[in-house]
Amino acid sequence: MKGPSLTTRRVLIAVIAVGMALFHILTAGVRPLPGVQQRTVHLSFALALIFLMFPLRTKTDESQDTKVSDEYRPLSILDIALVGLSIFIGVYVFIEYEALSYRAGEPNFLDSACSLVAILLLLEATRRVIGWSVVIICLFCFLYLGVGAHLPKVIAHSGFGFEEIINYIFFSTEAILGSPLGVSSTVIIVFIIFGSFLTVSGAGPLFIDVGLSLFGRFRGGPAKAAIMGSCMFGMITGSQVASVTAAGVVTIPLMKRAGYQPIVAATIEALASTGGMLVPPVMGATAFIIPEMIGGTYWDVCKAALIPGLLFYVSVYMIIELQAAKYGLRGFPKEQIPRFMNVVMSRGYMIIPILVLILGIVKMGFSTSKAGFWAIISCIVISMVRKETIMTPKKIFTAMEKGAKASLIVAICCASAGIITGTIDFTGIGMRFSNVLLMVAGGNVLLLLFLTMIASLILGLPLPPVTCYLILAVLAAPALVKAGVTPMAAHLFVFFFGVLGSISPPVAPVSFAAAGLAGTDPVKTTNRTFLYSLPSFLVPYLYVYTNELLLMGSPAMIVLRVATAFVGLSCMAVTFHGYLFRSVGWPERLLFLVGGFALVYPSYISAGVGTLLLAILVFRQVLKTKTEGPAELRAMGPL
Repeated sequence: MKGPSLTTRRVLIAVIAVGMALFHILTAGVRPLPGVQQRTVHLSFALALIFLMFPLRTKTDESQDTKVSDEYRPLSILDIALVGLSIFIGVYVFIEYEALSYRAGEPNFLDSACSLVAILLLLEATRRVIGWSVVIICLFCFLYLGVGAHLPKVIAHSGFGFEEIINYIFFSTEAILGSPLGVSSTVIIVFIIFGSFLTVSGAGPLFIDVGLSLFGRFRGGPAKAAIMGSCMFGMITGSQVASVTAAGVVTIPLMKRAGYQPIVAATIEALASTGGMLVPPVMGATAFIIPEMIGGTYWDVCKAALIPGLLFYVSVYMIIELQAAKYGLRGFPKEQIPRFMNVVMSRGYMIIPILVLILGIVKMGFSTSKAGFWAIISCIVISMVRKETIMTPKKIFTAMEKGAKASLIVAICCASAGIITGTIDFTGIGMRFSNVLLMVAGGNVLLLLFLTMIASLILGLPLPPVTCYLILAVLAAPALVKAGVTPMAAHLFVFFFGVLGSISPPVAPVSFAAAGLAGTDPVKTTNRTFLYSLPSFLVPYLYVYTNELLLMGSPAMIVLRVATAFVGLSCMAVTFHGYLFRSVGWPERLLFLVGGFALVYPSYISAGVGTLLLAILVFRQVLKTKTEGPAELRAMGPL
């Protein structure tokens, strides 16, 4: 039996979480609120939940490098005070919304007090959920705002007062209450709640079973099923770690049972879950933020990101295929694989809510939040088809609670990133940083892209992808645009490498989570994952130089560029893995690398040379295989 204080905390968390979900569902489909009111209430809900769920001394799950909540500790006076202040912020701005707009230039004492309290609460909530990395960056921003007038001229600003700083950072729609938090409060949370409804209704196992029914009998089948299942999980949840923990508990044991070493199974799951961040519709919330940065629509981002995301999976798929061939890995017996038609007939209807979402955006012209609203409603209705999947009131309650909780990290990332982007906007340092990048690159676009890639990977190590993207979108992306890169390509470039930062050494939460499930060394898993991901590093460079991969251009050129990109990435996989139809020596590896680069280079002459070189190499492999045999290895060994 739990004591009264334990029950009280759980009840408070459940009530606030369900209230948060209901608020956002209703404002998405019934009655939207003005932007500042919507964003402040959203932030208020998130802060209250964080202070109830995460203790003052938050513990970290070492296997996943994520903060661990504690919803069963006694309720303290500090908790009550922090939750009360969080609610006060939302209520104050909600009531004083119109008056605040009139006295924007001359805030009163209560306005300034509200701003200061909100900033302090946000920093503490960020520390509890994400850790010190983002908080330290935010503190440096405030230090820069305070003393920047006394710094060297190249980075100095004109100087600001304390009250001016705190009111701008909180109330301005260029800072905490800016467009990233606006997108989080109107679109992202609705999609996360929708994903929660899908999961609770039982759609999760459907993704895995579809993958097994399609690929399970082929060589490397469990790994290929993991790609499909984790991709579909990641596309809906928009979280790499969530995808690993949700799909990995099924796919990693399957891969180990099929003969994969634990470290390889963990690596494949980490890569598959990472790719889910790069494929629409959610893209870790970035798909909804990019239009706010460069204009256009959400649908424009989805179209542009589709081929690059799939090309990432091409590089992963080819490594799995080559590895399965090299080590003689077989699929499962037919009797152990679910039949595709049986899966479709029994649970295929659960995909209808996703079709409703797409139809609402593409055909009906709904806003993304309203389309998400109708997708949630359809999920409840469709679940009633079978008794096993019906959304009972208890399941609906659970889905809303889980959805609200899952949205906290995105909400807090968008809000805390607002401090950083607000500082950059307030001081004008972003424009100067872009000019410095251009000066260092000396007008060389390739060098500029390389420098931006390094910055993205470094920032992607400690920061969540959304926060990483928001910082780079105002610091690095403008430099790329000035150098002639298409705005969409520039923003997808920094986002792509920011995501890959989370599977790059030395700190990689996604790889750590997969290693924990596989029972293997997290550092070795991280190194292996990074090595396997290297062919995908070519993808962003491809769509910067050939915008056809962003579905921009004539259909014929789009098909040609996609085909050459597919072959080029396959060549990268052969180079890194050292196998095609049989083992490939280092001289041939280098020739495959040269042929792949020549094929994807935007020149007909280069493509012709690359095609000829690759044809010769493939023919040589086929000839040697026919005369000498495939020379497969039968036991898993080092790469």
